[in-house]
Amino acid sequence: MAVAFEVPLLHASFVFVLSVAYLICSPRLRGGQSIPRGILIAAVLHAGAVLLSVTFAHDLRAGAMWGAAGVATAVLPLALLRSFTLAGRLLIAGHLQLCVIGMAWTIAYILALQVSLPTRVLMLAGLPLMLATLPIGQILEQLEVVCRRTWRRPRRPLPVALRVHYPKVSLHVPICSEPPDVVVETLDALSRLDYPNFEVLVIDNNTKERHLWEPVQRWCLRDARFRFFHLESCPGAKAGALNFALRQTAPEGTLISLVDSDYQARPDFLAALVGFFDDPQIGFVQTPHDYRAWQHSLYQRMCYWEYRVFFSTMMVSWNERNAAITVGTMCVIRREALERAGGWSEWCLTEDSELAPRIHALGYSSVFVQETFGRGLIPETFCGYAQQRRRWSYGPTQELKRHLPMFLPRRVAAPSALLFAQKVHHLRHDLGPLLQGLGFLLMPLGLAVIGSMLLHGEQPALPGVVWAAAIMNGVTSQVLGWCVQRRAMRCSFVDVLCASFASHALAYSTASASLRALVGLPMTWQRTNKFKTQLEGVRRAIRSARVELMLALALIAAGAAGLVQQPRGLLLLLFIGLSLQGVGYLAAPILALIGEWELARGSDREAAADLPFEQEEKLVFTV
Repeated sequence: MAVAFEVPLLHASFVFVLSVAYLICSPRLRGGQSIPRGILIAAVLHAGAVLLSVTFAHDLRAGAMWGAAGVATAVLPLALLRSFTLAGRLLIAGHLQLCVIGMAWTIAYILALQVSLPTRVLMLAGLPLMLATLPIGQILEQLEVVCRRTWRRPRRPLPVALRVHYPKVSLHVPICSEPPDVVVETLDALSRLDYPNFEVLVIDNNTKERHLWEPVQRWCLRDARFRFFHLESCPGAKAGALNFALRQTAPEGTLISLVDSDYQARPDFLAALVGFFDDPQIGFVQTPHDYRAWQHSLYQRMCYWEYRVFFSTMMVSWNERNAAITVGTMCVIRREALERAGGWSEWCLTEDSELAPRIHALGYSSVFVQETFGRGLIPETFCGYAQQRRRWSYGPTQELKRHLPMFLPRRVAAPSALLFAQKVHHLRHDLGPLLQGLGFLLMPLGLAVIGSMLLHGEQPALPGVVWAAAIMNGVTSQVLGWCVQRRAMRCSFVDVLCASFASHALAYSTASASLRALVGLPMTWQRTNKFKTQLEGVRRAIRSARVELMLALALIAAGAAGLVQQPRGLLLLLFIGLSLQGVGYLAAPILALIGEWELARGSDREAAADLPFEQEEKLVFTV
């Protein structure tokens, strides 16, 4: 039975490769976007795939049959996704075909294997995890930003113009044990906002050291628009502080804005966004997270471009279907919508993104404006970077467990005004980290399959066609991701590689945090450190990525030990997969070491700046 799927698997793989090549070349190609033209190009792509697959599989009849079937199945995406470019529609069609045929081949292969019952049961147990982690929805969301021809919803700021009415905006700045100089710079920037009607509420919560909050309090006394509150004990962490601020907001304040303690806002932040709220259906407007002072640090450069991927691809796609999320800082929210939704959720570690589905469920719309209106600080060490990502991964899984009834089909869902597309995208956001966690579980399952095969002396054969398909699909998927990110972020190829490396470094942090949330293991809300980090060097780097380092060494050792035995077929593929996964986990300790190295370089530069010229020159030379 598995043999029957070998030719279509190879054919679908070649179609995927050719579709990606066509997408990469498509900006240089001219021509219409009509369905007949799409069918013609699909026929050309499939004809090329037939020729290539026949060369490998030597089965012209099967190749031609699957080529014709492929062209027929491409008609539906061509007809439905009319707002996408031709190359984008053909790539989505090819990717869907590959996913369906790949899963069909996998199921048929496992059922047809001559292996022991324990081995077969373990392999079948991995199928739901493999199916759940297929990137079907993700590829559509990431491709949309480079493949969509026409956009319906706004994602650009409004022109700043004179208004008759300026609604009062209450800006809330929650702080907790923050460096006073950083907070004062944030408040300085807010004092320069080019908007005539706003107030700023600074809420210091749970800070025990008076020398941290008193300078901020003294600064706020200089400007009547600023009010300072110190809360010795505030339950609910950041969400609790924001709920307190909501209760202290001026009665005439109709809009709420959240600004993190390290974000320096542009003067036109409010002036460019308030106009959206002239539409009474707008519940919130969100702008991207962005960062400053990263250009001269390799470590921070890697982190910066990894952050940018989400705001350059996923958020743009979600906004097109009115499903953007609030991500905390640099957003403006209609007060009425926030209060009707019940305020900020103190039970959730991501109180910001959790708010979006509740506001949408009330029937409000939202806008994601793609332009940067404020920049913050990137954590100086991998420890802080990974800690932040664990919180951002734990929270969405909490959201999923709480809000799942809202996302179900209408007949069985909890009552809400959520549209189908909004349900899909909010569910996709909440499932994102969890799917990485489920993918992590494939590793122990793979080890168990290997153990069972070794115990029973099994080495199932794996056709050469499958080897070719696996290599082609793996390489092509990586190339596609890089090309999409480079176009979406408009950055160099080196920066795309930096983002990819940083993403791999966060894989374990994301997976482990989401699994902890799934099984209910507690995680406390921890602020991201913004103080200047003391030098510790290699010791802190190893400590912050010790789990990833141990996983990497264990998997690489296990893979190498297996490969030395010269396994064949499926067993060989599993050992190669173990080794590659181990190499991937090395990204975390390497990024941690780069971060410590950059801290040392920065300290040396600061020390050199205080030396006489002749000593500075000598120091720079030795470094």
